[in-house]
Amino acid sequence: MKTQDILNNALNGLDYIGYQLEHYGVTDKINRHAVLAYIMAEQKHLEGELDSISARVGVQKARIERARKQVEGLVNTTLETAAYPLKQTLSLIRSRLN
Repeated sequence: MKTQDILNNALNGLDYIGYQLEHYGVTDKINRHAVLAYIMAEQKHLEGELDSISARVGVQKARIERARKQVEGLVNTTLETAAYPLKQTLSLIRSRLN
């Protein structure tokens, strides 16, 4: 059975259930149009949620990248500061040897 046939059978069944509920006075709001409208609304809601999550992930990535750059800068500065006395000593030894 093809997907389209299955979908048509499901929608026909839904219409039948909606008709029976309306016939007995329970509700007249169950039909294929109402269900499809609900599905589309929920799809848009889900897309909005996914966009929100994507934006939050982007913000966190930017924060992490900024922190990484700060740490890298601090490490480089520390290494340069720590190596300065050694460079001076080596420079002094070289000058005395020449």
